[in-house]
Amino acid sequence: MHVIMSCIGTYGDVLPHIAVGATLASRGHEVQFLTSEYFKPQVEAAGLPFTSVMSAERYLAGVRDPAVWQQKTAFRASWKHFAPCMAAGFAALSRHVRPGVSVLTGSTMSFWVRIAQEKFGNPAATLHLSPVFLLSAEDPPDIFPALTRLPPVLRRAALRLTERLLSDPVMAPEVNRLRARVDLAPVRSIALRWMHAPDRVICAFPDWFGPPARDWPANAVCTGFIRGAQASEKLDAALQDFLAAGSAPLVFTPGSGHGSSAVFFARGLAACAALGRRAVLVTGFRDQLPETLPDFAHYAAFTNFGQLAPRAAAFVHPGGVGTTGLLFETATPQLFTPFMADQKDTAARATRLGVGLRIRPDAPVTAWIEALSRLLNDPAIAQACTAIATRSRMAPPGRELAADWIELLARATPSRRISA
Repeated sequence: MHVIMSCIGTYGDVLPHIAVGATLASRGHEVQFLTSEYFKPQVEAAGLPFTSVMSAERYLAGVRDPAVWQQKTAFRASWKHFAPCMAAGFAALSRHVRPGVSVLTGSTMSFWVRIAQEKFGNPAATLHLSPVFLLSAEDPPDIFPALTRLPPVLRRAALRLTERLLSDPVMAPEVNRLRARVDLAPVRSIALRWMHAPDRVICAFPDWFGPPARDWPANAVCTGFIRGAQASEKLDAALQDFLAAGSAPLVFTPGSGHGSSAVFFARGLAACAALGRRAVLVTGFRDQLPETLPDFAHYAAFTNFGQLAPRAAAFVHPGGVGTTGLLFETATPQLFTPFMADQKDTAARATRLGVGLRIRPDAPVTAWIEALSRLLNDPAIAQACTAIATRSRMAPPGRELAADWIELLARATPSRRISA
């Protein structure tokens, strides 16, 4: 089987796709991987051929843009950085595609995969890492809390109105500009309908975390969380020495791509100082931290969360679905500090399961202290973490199930072109 995998996003998006690609390659399939130049080392370390669709400079400009990490501006700001990749992604995919033969897979925002699928007639799958991208009226995402107060029929109408007034006006011009260049008709309803591949929608989370709804795409399947290859294979010596020198620390990470989170770290350090707790601070952007750290804190650019979590008292993070799923397995309490829409929805689902609490990143230090104190001492949270860990460990690996569904596409009838 010849597979072309496309992914755009941060480590939390790219590493699970790499894991699926490596699984397919281990089964003897030929896999080509398209993503930002920034992730070339990780793709090649997994033994996959790499093609760039975005420069490392453009990627860093996106994650360094403060507007990307603000709830009110995140959608438009993110699209500003994503949109220029579509033409490059389509051009790169076109160089590798074998019309009617190659199986295409794309992350949520890899829209060039949908365009190529229509143009060349290849089978394709969309791989969503979070339930928020299904935009269900039956199970409305936490980004639209007012929807829960409406009856289902009005929820769907409200989602359609939001799409018509907000998402389509932002995304459709660039999408349809590229479609016109390759002789395809314009489309609309991008977020609610078009972005979901008609052959298969793979939902990389368990059905107990994002229960399938009747208004999901009919071809959607849940696989469970996909454990991505870790950014670091093992804990470095300095971190191991820090862990061995005292009590289990609190781990603070704003996410691998967040380059504007100085307030997050300032709140975390102040709360640890007040509680007498040790801290591990994880970010690829060292300039977000004080130049000199207190003795109770240790800095790591990247580390293996799978190895670190069992030695941590709790994790404080925005709610990336990959980190959340990993911490479910390790029974680690979580304090969620969501910055963006998908993180907010993930945090809401996880807190409903009882495994943690949620707080605003810029909440007063007193609120952080109170939340962390409860997180560390509430027996109900500890019990919920243990129960969810048991459930998570019993499930088959998500990467294997996702690879199974992609393999099935190779035997599918080539996709028909989708009209507007």
